[in-house]
Amino acid sequence: MQTFVNKAAIDGMFEVDSSKIAQDNAKDQQIKVFAKRMIADHGAANAKLQKIAGEQKLQMPTQSNAEHKGDLERLQSTTASLDQPYVEMQRKAHADTIGLFKGVQMPAMIVPDRDDQNVVG
Repeated sequence: MQTFVNKAAIDGMFEVDSSKIAQDNAKDQQIKVFAKRMIADHGAANAKLQKIAGEQKLQMPTQSNAEHKGDLERLQSTTASLDQPYVEMQRKAHADTIGLFKGVQMPAMIVPDRDDQNVVG
């Protein structure tokens, strides 16, 4: 269970952090709106995960992993539009998250309430 919490927390932090960058720097207004929604949705899911982890006496990671740090640095330092790289990163992160949650029995309160298959792009 600790492995699941680690991965879910790190991925959730990345979703929020990358979306903050996109909300501030995206050129397409739809991307900015999508990023705002990701910040709200994944911020709420992260808070729920933290609550559940605490109840289960599990540790929550406080830092991202090297892969996500590299992705965030690429978004921050891009001189071209970050819209497409952000969308691609979100699609990959979404697919990874779905894979992570499949087969894991977690309280229903942590699973997103809606299907976010409609990634902008």
